[in-house]
Amino acid sequence: MTDPSNLAPSGPLLPDVSSRPPDVAVIQLRLPTFVRKNPHVWFAQVEAVFDLHRVTSETTRFRHLLCNLPPEVADEVADVIGAP
Repeated sequence: MTDPSNLAPSGPLLPDVSSRPPDVAVIQLRLPTFVRKNPHVWFAQVEAVFDLHRVTSETTRFRHLLCNLPPEVADEVADVIGAP
């Protein structure tokens, strides 16, 4: 029969990350409501919000935009956003 003490791991299962800074900082952005009549102004406002919050990743910016587009607008630009 196998001795159960031989099955226990000898070291910690997970590395100690308490002293390491987080890899990702989570912020909640409040983007302005999309204005269908003048989308250029809306994009300028969104860029200003990103700059103020120091959001520099293009992927993060794209995802925030995508999450804040009204569904009917997202449908119209589905080919650009890669939706089926």
